[in-house]
Amino acid sequence: MTSFVQSLLLAAVLQLGFSVAYQNPIRDKPAPDPSLVYADGYYYLQFEIIRSRTLGGLASGESRVIWTDTNTTRNANMWAPEIHHIDNTWYYFYSSCDASQACCDSCQTRVLKGCDGPNPYDCDYEFLATLVPPEGSRGSSSNLAFSIDGSYLEIPGKGRYHVLSIVDEKRLQSIAITELNTTDWTVNAWHIISQPDQEWEQHYKGNGAVNEAPHPLYHGDDIWLAYSGSDCSTAFYALGLLYYNGGDPLQASSWEKSGPVLSQANGNYGTGHNSFFTSPDGKEIWNAFHATANSDGDCGRTRYTMAQKVTFDENNVPNFGIPQPLGTELDPPSGECKPRKK
Repeated sequence: MTSFVQSLLLAAVLQLGFSVAYQNPIRDKPAPDPSLVYADGYYYLQFEIIRSRTLGGLASGESRVIWTDTNTTRNANMWAPEIHHIDNTWYYFYSSCDASQACCDSCQTRVLKGCDGPNPYDCDYEFLATLVPPEGSRGSSSNLAFSIDGSYLEIPGKGRYHVLSIVDEKRLQSIAITELNTTDWTVNAWHIISQPDQEWEQHYKGNGAVNEAPHPLYHGDDIWLAYSGSDCSTAFYALGLLYYNGGDPLQASSWEKSGPVLSQANGNYGTGHNSFFTSPDGKEIWNAFHATANSDGDCGRTRYTMAQKVTFDENNVPNFGIPQPLGTELDPPSGECKPRKK
């Protein structure tokens, strides 16, 4: 029986006192594939259920298991959990595999349903659905059900979508999109919108070039999908962007590829698999991502979580900056205040 200790990390922010500087990593190894949200006065960081009263305090805290799966067809290799708030209800997107099979062809994207309360931490969760379309509609001639790193995308005037990483006809991981019905929690056919066709996406040691871990970024009237390129086992694992240009979201031509926007620096390697969260006052967008101090790169337990602010220029182009040296004191998200001492 596998515990779903892929998590929520939780930090309360009281509106009293002065802001508290923080340092990266906000959570030390092992802390890969972070998904961080802010709600109800708390930060929630998923990879282990932990809570703390400040962003910097996520380095330690209480932990709890929010869900355990006894179904052996889906309780192995639980990866990349993401919390999303949809129609006032908390949902938990993740991928997992069949415990009776060798990793990883059996891995598929799934979703848990939580509660309609003010935060995801206090919810009870139940299994809701596996988000895989039938054979013949899986995006390429490979027709595999393999799918990981699922996320939720909403485009005003267009609809709701599930974005994820699947394998293309060359068995290379690619970014796909599908229409998501949140009434019966089914998906339509997968459509590949990004393949690892640029040099920066083609560093690997094992199975081949990679596009994975899509996550939406919204700012003003613009929408992007951040994603990770190259294999996580290399130091070159990095973030790129797909900009939505207003066309049919299911067509690759509607997504413009940026090239790398965040990559290795200052002793942080393999900087990728991110999520975005807002500051307590809602005025800033922040980027949570993982990295490793291993200069060869690593897909394992040496990865830690970092967080840094995203800025935007006069044309609304995002700037992710560079990963700062670990231990550097940084200003916290706006609106975060030092808790009053008892």
